[in-house]
Amino acid sequence: MTKISRRVLLLMFIAAGIVSGLAAVLFHEWIVLSRSLLLERALRIDGPLRPLLLISIPATTAALLGYIVQRFAPSTLGAGLARVRRSYEQDVKYLDPRTVIFTFLLTPLSLGSGAPLGPEGPTVVVTSGLSVWVARVLGFPRKVLRGMVPVGTAAGIAAIFRTPITGVVFALEELFGTSSRSILGGTLIAAVAAAVVQQALGGSVRILPAGVATWNNTWELLGFAIVGVTAGIVSGTVLRVAAVMRDRLRTKIPSVPLRFGLGGAAVGLLGVFSPSMLGVGYETTSLLLRGGGSLMFDAEAFGAKTLGFMIAASAGLLGGTFAPSLFIGAALGGMIGHAGNLIAVNPIDTGAYALVGMGAYFAGTLRAPIAAVLIVIELTNDYGLVIPLMLGVAISNAISHAITPRSLEEDQLEKEGYRPPRDVRDPLGQLVVRQVMSTEVMAFEPDTPLVDVLERTREKRHAVYPVMDSEKRLMGLLSGDAVGRAVRLQQFETTVEDLMDPPLIAARESESLNDLLGRMSSTGVDRCPVVDSQGVVVGFLSPSDVVRARFQHQSVISDEMLD
Repeated sequence: MTKISRRVLLLMFIAAGIVSGLAAVLFHEWIVLSRSLLLERALRIDGPLRPLLLISIPATTAALLGYIVQRFAPSTLGAGLARVRRSYEQDVKYLDPRTVIFTFLLTPLSLGSGAPLGPEGPTVVVTSGLSVWVARVLGFPRKVLRGMVPVGTAAGIAAIFRTPITGVVFALEELFGTSSRSILGGTLIAAVAAAVVQQALGGSVRILPAGVATWNNTWELLGFAIVGVTAGIVSGTVLRVAAVMRDRLRTKIPSVPLRFGLGGAAVGLLGVFSPSMLGVGYETTSLLLRGGGSLMFDAEAFGAKTLGFMIAASAGLLGGTFAPSLFIGAALGGMIGHAGNLIAVNPIDTGAYALVGMGAYFAGTLRAPIAAVLIVIELTNDYGLVIPLMLGVAISNAISHAITPRSLEEDQLEKEGYRPPRDVRDPLGQLVVRQVMSTEVMAFEPDTPLVDVLERTREKRHAVYPVMDSEKRLMGLLSGDAVGRAVRLQQFETTVEDLMDPPLIAARESESLNDLLGRMSSTGVDRCPVVDSQGVVVGFLSPSDVVRARFQHQSVISDEMLD
């Protein structure tokens, strides 16, 4: 790599950070404007018209956005982080211009009308898409385009909260699971550039200002542990319930405008009784982090936001899970802190409990424990809470994962037919069976005589042959050993049906290769037929196919970006 080329790469990362910072600032301002035009008009009104507007504005806005999404941009449906993750692990086409533009235009209207979700996931869609666009405009190859996805993600998170370290860690370790030096350097540069742009244009006030929190003695670790346990139980339960509700609503109400409209109406009805849960909720979250509120206020905010989030996420309203996780966690921690003050001998800092609750719930929801610790530290610039914070985060993450192993983003990816790789460093972890199997299959029907089998396998023999009926559905397996035994016994009138065995394993063509290899290992087989949903044989997987796949599907994003 020449010195000039390194300079070009450096300039590209800086350009991506600047563009991402500008986009994040504009996105935030568009949310503020949308809220002032929609939700705040209803909140400023007193009397019987107020509840009517609080219900009708989210409902009508959501229904209109649902129509636009269904008609013009169905790719914007679902969790934004899932879209970004799939674009990195599979193909950057999932961040096409239509998705980026409509995410930028529509999501602020959803949040501004009261959807109790967050802007971070959609912002990351926009900044990642723009980072890919920068690399494409500069003429970089495809492998670099893919590497720009985490660069844009880090820049987006850094620009929103002015937390570049959290942005880098969240993008690399938690969202993408890579530690490539070239990507690490790019994300660091882009995150710093985006944070600088945000500070220059957005002012010096943080989105989530928090005071310095304190804790008095080691006995309080018990209280912080309770926060972690509670956050883990609640976050895991919310993820499980929201995933089930989302599937049922999409089945029973396939119309996106109707589903969005009903979800918006339900959210608005909650907002009538608890206005603080409407919208992004940064102001309330910041209040809780500074030790404000009370036991009743925190409990009401926690309950309303949790229920509102489940409704909005299940209905598919536009927005992300980041901000509501921070809100719910801060309210939960603050509530436990206020309750602790009722029985504690010495007063405790409820702001500290809110901060630990925010980090713990964030870790339980987004499964990003290191980023959860870092975001609290970067927001407060205080390391005094490191021990209780790490305790709460670790407990919450473990309990939430035990309740439900997948986040909403991972659940969405699986419902779309794609499973994220278990380890992106292993080429087999990125593949499904159809990408590896052999499609030229030598198979026999059950009434085939042994002499015909010998004739067809004279020049090319295999260890196992699928046995299919007239419609090519799998019936069994004919092993080479069984054929050899029949020949030695001179049973030439024997048919395949007499020699075949039932299949111990039949792979599904959409199955993760790692999952199939695990099943094969536990069953003691090294090859198997592949069938579709109707049981029709579509391929065969053998050890040679697996070996070939391992050499042909190496990761393309590594230090090769500097080659």
